[in-house]
Formats: sequence, C-alpha cells, structure tokens
Amino acid sequence: MITVSVKDYNQISQDFYDSVIHSLPFHQLKCSCGHSACLTIHGYYTRKLFLPEGVISIRICRVKCSECGRTHALILSSMVPYCRFPLFIQLRILLAYAEKTRRKAICQLIPAIDENSVKSVFTRYRCCWRQRLLSEGICLSPVPDLVEKCLAVYSRQFMQIRGTPNLLFSDTT
Repeated sequence: MITVSVKDYNQISQDFYDSVIHSLPFHQLKCSCGHSACLTIHGYYTRKLFLPEGVISIRICRVKCSECGRTHALILSSMVPYCRFPLFIQLRILLAYAEKTRRKAICQLIPAIDENSVKSVFTRYRCCWRQRLLSEGICLSPVPDLVEKCLAVYSRQFMQIRGTPNLLFSDTT
C-alpha cells in the first residue's frame, strides 16, 4: 500500500482523489521492494467511506511493480486503510471521547455513524494505538506529523489495524 500525502485532511471526494492521483509523478513512486519508476496503473476497486454528509464511494487506483510483480493501492493520507471512516472522523471521535462526550452526542455530530462505530473507533485506539503513540511521544496533532511519524515508525497509517506494510509518498517538488 502506498499512502499519498495530502495537505487537506478534511477533503475527501472522487474529484479530489482523482486530481491527486493524476498529478502524481509516477516515476518517483517507490515500491516496497525498493525500486522506483517501476509502477504502472494496474486497475481500480471501489471503497465506501462514511462522511458527515453521508456515505460515498471512491474508486481507488492500484499500481503494479514491473520488478517484483506486487500490487499496491494508492490511498490518500486522509484515509485509513481497511476502515470506512476517514482519519478526520476518527480524530473527531477520539477528541470528543477525551472530552467525555457521550456516544449519542458524537453520533449527532457525525450522522453517518452509529454508536457501535464510535465505540469501535475508541476501542481500536485504546487497545492498539494509545500505547504506541505514548511510547514514541507522538501527539494526535498536528495531523500531518501524526501521519508521518506513524508511517515512519510503524509502517502503518494511524488507526490502521492490519499489518499490511504502508509506504508514505510525499511529493517533494
């Protein structure tokens, strides 16, 4: 999986995703095998995301390495792999929970999610991520630092549960 760094973590739409992917310098993308300039578009799959305004479907681009044959999904840093809730929603839930906001009130703030989802996000954080962040001195904000440090130290996006390696691509130009 390759996570593409974006500046706006609150903006998620098909048009935004497409504009980021189409502007990528593919010759600079690196595969997990270490080679660069070897990735070509291989296909797409659809992924549903829960946003405050409702559920949307995003067509995610997959690339294939001509050197090792592996495929990678290209996702935005505002998305969490294997999760239907984008990063900004999960952070909003965690901050509300830290302020002792009740689950029902959080659901009213974010109508697309239910109480079980709120509980699931907080449980995932408490069981899998809180100690990791504390052990490395990583803070929940600013968000770009949180994402960059989690990917550098753990090779995972913040709140990513599955152990699939995840590489960060930051366009340096």
